[in-house]
Amino acid sequence: MNRRTFSIACLGAMAALAAPATRAFSTQTGSGEQPSASQQAGRISGKPHIAFLLYEGMTALDLIGPVEVLAGAEFSVDFVAADRNPVFAENRSDKRLGLVPTATYADISSTDILCVPGTSNPYVQIAKHDMIEWVAATGAQAQWVTSVCTGSFILGAAGLLKGYRATSHWSLAPQLAYFGAVPVAERVVHDRNRVTGAGVTSGIDFGLTLLSLLCAPQTAMAKQLVLEYDPHPPFNCGSPRVAEPELVKTVQEQYGGYLKQVAPDATQLLQKHAARLGVTLPAAS
Repeated sequence: MNRRTFSIACLGAMAALAAPATRAFSTQTGSGEQPSASQQAGRISGKPHIAFLLYEGMTALDLIGPVEVLAGAEFSVDFVAADRNPVFAENRSDKRLGLVPTATYADISSTDILCVPGTSNPYVQIAKHDMIEWVAATGAQAQWVTSVCTGSFILGAAGLLKGYRATSHWSLAPQLAYFGAVPVAERVVHDRNRVTGAGVTSGIDFGLTLLSLLCAPQTAMAKQLVLEYDPHPPFNCGSPRVAEPELVKTVQEQYGGYLKQVAPDATQLLQKHAARLGVTLPAAS
Protein backbone atom coordinates (compact mmCIF):
# COMPACT_ATOMS: atom_id res chain seq x y z
CA MET A 1 0.00 0.00 0.00
CA ASN A 2 1.57 3.30 -1.08
CA ARG A 3 1.18 6.58 0.81
CA ARG A 4 -1.67 7.82 -1.35
CA THR A 5 -3.63 4.57 -0.97
CA PHE A 6 -3.00 4.64 2.76
CA SER A 7 -4.25 8.24 2.99
CA ILE A 8 -7.40 7.41 1.06
CA ALA A 9 -8.03 4.37 3.24
CA CYS A 10 -7.64 6.38 6.44
CA LEU A 11 -9.88 9.17 5.25
CA GLY A 12 -12.42 6.68 3.94
CA ALA A 13 -12.69 5.27 7.44
CA MET A 14 -13.71 8.75 8.60
CA ALA A 15 -16.34 9.28 5.90
CA ALA A 16 -19.25 8.76 8.28
CA LEU A 17 -17.88 11.46 10.56
CA ALA A 18 -17.57 13.83 7.60
CA ALA A 19 -21.25 13.48 6.66
CA PRO A 20 -22.39 16.46 8.78
CA ALA A 21 -20.39 18.74 6.48
CA THR A 22 -22.81 18.14 3.65
CA ARG A 23 -25.81 18.79 5.88
CA ALA A 24 -24.33 22.06 7.09
CA PHE A 25 -24.77 23.73 3.71
CA SER A 26 -27.97 24.87 2.08
CA THR A 27 -28.78 24.14 -1.56
CA GLN A 28 -28.91 27.84 -2.41
CA THR A 29 -26.42 30.64 -2.01
CA GLY A 30 -26.61 33.16 0.78
CA SER A 31 -28.40 35.65 -1.47
CA GLY A 32 -31.08 33.16 -2.52
CA GLU A 33 -29.63 32.76 -6.02
CA GLN A 34 -29.33 29.33 -7.59
CA PRO A 35 -25.90 27.67 -7.23
CA SER A 36 -23.37 27.97 -10.03
CA ALA A 37 -22.75 25.05 -12.37
CA SER A 38 -19.68 24.10 -10.39
CA GLN A 39 -21.61 24.13 -7.12
CA GLN A 40 -24.44 22.14 -8.67
CA ALA A 41 -21.98 19.49 -9.84
CA GLY A 42 -20.61 19.23 -6.32
CA ARG A 43 -23.99 19.16 -4.67
CA ILE A 44 -25.32 16.41 -6.91
CA SER A 45 -22.91 14.19 -5.01
CA GLY A 46 -23.69 15.99 -1.75
CA LYS A 47 -20.34 17.76 -1.54
CA PRO A 48 -19.77 21.37 -0.49
CA HIS A 49 -17.80 23.44 -2.98
CA ILE A 50 -14.46 25.13 -2.18
CA ALA A 51 -13.09 27.91 -4.39
CA PHE A 52 -9.35 28.49 -3.93
CA LEU A 53 -8.26 31.82 -5.42
CA LEU A 54 -5.13 31.79 -7.62
CA TYR A 55 -3.22 34.87 -8.69
CA GLU A 56 0.21 35.83 -9.99
CA GLY A 57 2.75 36.24 -7.21
CA MET A 58 0.88 34.30 -4.54
CA THR A 59 2.82 32.36 -1.90
CA ALA A 60 2.67 28.70 -2.88
CA LEU A 61 2.61 27.26 0.65
CA ASP A 62 -0.35 29.51 1.58
CA LEU A 63 -2.31 27.48 -0.96
CA ILE A 64 -0.68 24.06 -0.81
CA GLY A 65 -1.04 23.60 2.94
CA PRO A 66 -4.83 24.13 2.99
CA VAL A 67 -5.28 22.20 -0.26
CA GLU A 68 -3.47 19.18 1.16
CA VAL A 69 -5.86 19.24 4.13
CA LEU A 70 -9.12 20.22 2.45
CA ALA A 71 -9.06 18.96 -1.15
CA GLY A 72 -10.29 15.50 -0.23
CA ALA A 73 -13.24 13.31 -1.03
CA GLU A 74 -15.52 15.35 1.21
CA PHE A 75 -15.49 18.41 -1.06
CA SER A 76 -15.79 19.60 -4.64
CA VAL A 77 -12.90 21.94 -5.44
CA ASP A 78 -12.01 24.61 -7.99
CA PHE A 79 -8.86 26.68 -8.40
CA VAL A 80 -10.10 30.04 -9.67
CA ALA A 81 -8.15 32.74 -11.51
CA ALA A 82 -8.82 35.58 -13.91
CA ASP A 83 -8.25 33.23 -16.86
CA ARG A 84 -7.09 29.66 -17.45
CA ASN A 85 -3.46 30.50 -18.13
CA PRO A 86 -0.93 29.10 -15.63
CA VAL A 87 -0.43 31.27 -12.55
CA PHE A 88 3.10 31.49 -11.18
CA ALA A 89 3.78 31.60 -7.46
CA GLU A 90 6.38 34.02 -6.13
CA ASN A 91 9.98 33.09 -5.47
CA ARG A 92 13.34 34.64 -6.24
CA SER A 93 15.00 31.69 -7.95
CA ASP A 94 15.47 31.36 -11.71
CA LYS A 95 12.37 29.13 -12.01
CA ARG A 96 8.89 29.58 -10.58
CA LEU A 97 6.19 27.11 -9.63
CA GLY A 98 3.26 27.19 -12.05
CA LEU A 99 -0.32 26.45 -11.01
CA VAL A 100 -3.11 25.65 -13.46
CA PRO A 101 -6.58 27.12 -12.79
CA THR A 102 -9.62 24.90 -13.20
CA ALA A 103 -12.06 27.80 -13.51
CA THR A 104 -12.25 31.56 -14.11
CA TYR A 105 -14.08 34.36 -12.34
CA ALA A 106 -16.76 34.10 -15.02
CA ASP A 107 -17.20 30.38 -14.35
CA ILE A 108 -17.64 30.65 -10.57
CA SER A 109 -20.20 33.14 -9.34
CA SER A 110 -20.72 31.55 -5.93
CA THR A 111 -19.23 28.94 -3.64
CA ASP A 112 -19.74 27.41 -0.23
CA ILE A 113 -16.19 28.05 0.98
CA LEU A 114 -13.92 30.79 -0.33
CA CYS A 115 -10.21 30.42 0.46
CA VAL A 116 -7.69 33.16 -0.38
CA PRO A 117 -3.91 32.61 -0.05
CA GLY A 118 -1.48 35.43 0.59
CA THR A 119 1.67 36.95 -0.86
CA SER A 120 4.70 38.93 0.28
CA ASN A 121 3.32 42.02 -1.47
CA PRO A 122 -0.42 42.24 -0.77
CA TYR A 123 -0.61 45.87 -1.88
CA VAL A 124 -0.28 45.09 -5.58
CA GLN A 125 -3.04 42.51 -5.20
CA ILE A 126 -5.56 44.76 -3.45
CA ALA A 127 -5.21 47.17 -6.36
CA LYS A 128 -6.52 44.54 -8.81
CA HIS A 129 -10.12 45.68 -9.21
CA ASP A 130 -11.41 42.62 -11.10
CA MET A 131 -10.05 40.24 -8.50
CA ILE A 132 -11.32 42.27 -5.55
CA GLU A 133 -14.76 42.58 -7.14
CA TRP A 134 -14.94 38.80 -7.69
CA VAL A 135 -13.85 38.09 -4.11
CA ALA A 136 -16.39 40.60 -2.79
CA ALA A 137 -19.28 39.16 -4.80
CA THR A 138 -18.37 35.53 -4.19
CA GLY A 139 -17.52 36.01 -0.54
CA ALA A 140 -20.77 37.84 0.14
CA GLN A 141 -22.65 34.66 -0.78
CA ALA A 142 -20.23 32.09 0.66
CA GLN A 143 -21.06 30.30 3.85
CA TRP A 144 -17.41 30.30 4.91
CA VAL A 145 -14.94 33.10 4.04
CA THR A 146 -11.32 32.21 4.72
CA SER A 147 -7.70 33.16 4.11
CA VAL A 148 -4.09 32.37 4.91
CA CYS A 149 -1.38 34.94 5.62
CA THR A 150 -1.92 38.22 3.73
CA GLY A 151 -4.86 36.70 1.89
CA SER A 152 -6.76 38.50 4.65
CA PHE A 153 -5.75 41.79 2.99
CA ILE A 154 -7.62 40.67 -0.12
CA LEU A 155 -10.66 39.73 1.95
CA GLY A 156 -10.38 43.05 3.75
CA ALA A 157 -10.15 45.08 0.54
CA ALA A 158 -13.27 43.24 -0.64
CA GLY A 159 -15.12 44.47 2.45
CA LEU A 160 -15.43 40.98 3.94
CA LEU A 161 -13.63 41.52 7.26
CA LYS A 162 -15.25 44.70 8.53
CA GLY A 163 -16.23 44.07 12.14
CA TYR A 164 -14.55 40.66 12.25
CA ARG A 165 -11.56 39.46 14.26
CA ALA A 166 -8.85 38.35 11.85
CA THR A 167 -5.16 37.64 11.53
CA SER A 168 -2.39 37.80 8.94
CA HIS A 169 1.38 37.57 8.81
CA TRP A 170 2.66 38.94 12.12
CA SER A 171 4.57 41.81 10.50
CA LEU A 172 1.50 43.21 8.71
CA ALA A 173 -1.45 42.07 10.84
CA PRO A 174 -2.00 45.51 12.49
CA GLN A 175 -2.77 46.95 9.06
CA LEU A 176 -5.98 44.89 8.91
CA ALA A 177 -7.49 47.77 10.88
CA TYR A 178 -7.56 49.76 7.63
CA PHE A 179 -10.26 47.34 6.44
CA GLY A 180 -12.33 47.61 9.59
CA ALA A 181 -11.10 44.28 10.94
CA VAL A 182 -9.96 43.65 14.50
CA PRO A 183 -6.34 42.40 14.23
CA VAL A 184 -5.58 39.39 16.44
CA ALA A 185 -2.14 37.92 17.06
CA GLU A 186 -3.15 34.26 16.90
CA ARG A 187 -2.19 31.43 14.56
CA VAL A 188 -5.78 30.77 13.48
CA VAL A 189 -8.72 33.06 14.17
CA HIS A 190 -12.32 31.90 13.90
CA ASP A 191 -14.99 34.60 14.10
CA ARG A 192 -18.47 33.46 13.04
CA ASN A 193 -18.08 32.28 9.44
CA ARG A 194 -14.67 33.86 8.95
CA VAL A 195 -11.52 31.78 9.48
CA THR A 196 -8.13 33.40 8.91
CA GLY A 197 -4.65 31.96 9.30
CA ALA A 198 -1.45 33.79 10.21
CA GLY A 199 1.77 33.61 8.20
CA VAL A 200 2.51 30.99 5.54
CA THR A 201 3.01 27.75 7.54
CA SER A 202 -0.18 28.38 9.53
CA GLY A 203 -2.03 27.18 6.42
CA ILE A 204 -1.97 23.59 7.69
CA ASP A 205 -3.27 24.63 11.13
CA PHE A 206 -5.88 26.74 9.38
CA GLY A 207 -6.92 23.85 7.15
CA LEU A 208 -7.26 21.44 10.05
CA THR A 209 -9.26 23.99 12.06
CA LEU A 210 -11.61 24.59 9.15
CA LEU A 211 -11.95 20.86 8.49
CA SER A 212 -12.95 20.32 12.11
CA LEU A 213 -15.62 23.02 11.76
CA LEU A 214 -16.95 21.65 8.48
CA CYS A 215 -16.90 17.98 9.41
CA ALA A 216 -15.94 16.91 12.91
CA PRO A 217 -12.85 17.11 15.13
CA GLN A 218 -12.26 13.38 14.60
CA THR A 219 -12.09 13.91 10.84
CA ALA A 220 -9.49 16.63 11.26
CA MET A 221 -7.57 14.50 13.75
CA ALA A 222 -7.42 11.62 11.29
CA LYS A 223 -6.23 13.96 8.56
CA GLN A 224 -3.54 15.38 10.84
CA LEU A 225 -2.29 11.87 11.57
CA VAL A 226 -2.32 10.89 7.88
CA LEU A 227 -0.22 13.98 7.12
CA GLU A 228 2.04 13.20 10.10
CA TYR A 229 1.66 16.82 11.10
CA ASP A 230 3.75 16.88 14.26
CA PRO A 231 6.07 19.86 13.75
CA HIS A 232 9.34 20.07 15.64
CA PRO A 233 11.15 23.03 14.05
CA PRO A 234 14.93 23.04 14.34
CA PHE A 235 14.91 26.50 15.92
CA ASN A 236 12.58 28.08 18.45
CA CYS A 237 12.13 31.35 16.57
CA GLY A 238 9.08 30.87 14.34
CA SER A 239 7.06 33.63 15.99
CA PRO A 240 7.92 37.08 17.33
CA ARG A 241 6.63 35.85 20.69
CA VAL A 242 9.54 33.42 21.03
CA ALA A 243 12.25 34.77 18.72
CA GLU A 244 15.07 36.93 20.03
CA PRO A 245 14.12 40.65 19.85
CA GLU A 246 17.16 41.42 17.71
CA LEU A 247 16.13 38.79 15.15
CA VAL A 248 12.57 40.11 15.08
CA LYS A 249 13.90 43.64 14.51
CA THR A 250 16.22 42.50 11.72
CA VAL A 251 13.55 40.53 9.87
CA GLN A 252 11.03 43.35 10.21
CA GLU A 253 13.52 45.89 8.88
CA GLN A 254 14.47 43.69 5.93
CA TYR A 255 10.86 42.96 5.03
CA GLY A 256 9.92 46.60 5.51
CA GLY A 257 12.76 47.65 3.21
CA TYR A 258 11.56 45.22 0.55
CA LEU A 259 8.00 46.57 0.78
CA LYS A 260 9.21 50.17 0.46
CA GLN A 261 10.84 49.20 -2.82
CA VAL A 262 7.94 47.23 -4.32
CA ALA A 263 5.02 49.15 -2.77
CA PRO A 264 6.07 52.73 -1.99
CA ASP A 265 2.42 53.83 -2.06
CA ALA A 266 1.22 51.17 0.39
CA THR A 267 -0.01 53.61 3.06
CA GLN A 268 -1.93 55.72 0.54
CA LEU A 269 -3.52 52.61 -0.91
CA LEU A 270 -4.59 51.40 2.53
CA GLN A 271 -6.02 54.82 3.31
CA LYS A 272 -8.05 54.77 0.08
CA HIS A 273 -9.51 51.39 0.97
CA ALA A 274 -10.32 52.62 4.49
CA ALA A 275 -12.14 55.64 3.07
CA ARG A 276 -14.04 53.49 0.56
CA LEU A 277 -15.11 51.10 3.30
CA GLY A 278 -16.10 53.89 5.67
CA VAL A 279 -13.44 52.92 8.19
CA THR A 280 -12.32 55.64 10.60
CA LEU A 281 -8.87 55.00 12.01
CA PRO A 282 -7.77 56.38 15.38
CA ALA A 283 -5.57 59.45 15.17
CA ALA A 284 -1.87 58.76 15.39
CA SER A 285 -0.45 59.65 18.78
